[in-house]
Amino acid sequence: MAGRSPGMYLAYITQVLVGFNVLIALLFKPSDVVIGTILFLIGLAIYLFSWKTKIHFPWFVYFLTSLAILIHVSGYIQERYITFVNWDILAHTVSGTIVALIGFLVILFLDKIQKYNLDPSFIAFFIVLFGMGCEYIWEIWEFFMDTFFGGSLAGLMQPNNADTMTDMIFVLIASLIVAIGCYFYLRHYKKEEIFNTMVKDSSYLKI
Repeated sequence: MAGRSPGMYLAYITQVLVGFNVLIALLFKPSDVVIGTILFLIGLAIYLFSWKTKIHFPWFVYFLTSLAILIHVSGYIQERYITFVNWDILAHTVSGTIVALIGFLVILFLDKIQKYNLDPSFIAFFIVLFGMGCEYIWEIWEFFMDTFFGGSLAGLMQPNNADTMTDMIFVLIASLIVAIGCYFYLRHYKKEEIFNTMVKDSSYLKI
């Protein structure tokens, strides 16, 4: 789970590919440089957070975060949202997975800090609610962009109701898979062990 995990190199490579897309935008699509740079910085934020706080998440959290950003940024800059019919579904599925994992980390930290002593079933339920809640907010954002700005750089974000419902269904599936996985993970490993492994090098969380 530490920064030297072999899986972290995959995360680093994926984040570098995000930066490569920004370079493509600089050379060939200057209009996408701003959105590309913003997405790159969003992806970089989790690495900077871990470097600053010494809180180390599992490697796949970094990887999936960078992967979700890569899918979105290449969707805009390389126009994959237009070229590939199901690119938006892929983007929502991967993003839904990382959001659900973030929900797991949020409830894990709250459980430890606030001493809630939550059981695995409630944590799994929270993960699904967190994932779907974030997806609901995102769909509102897409509706707002379409209504007031005519969509994103790739066109309308919600061309029809079927598109919206498809996105929500795939995020639900991703959230359920993460929730089930975390449930069985917590059945085999104690919450305290997972938490302490992430914060063992940090001076910010010594509980």
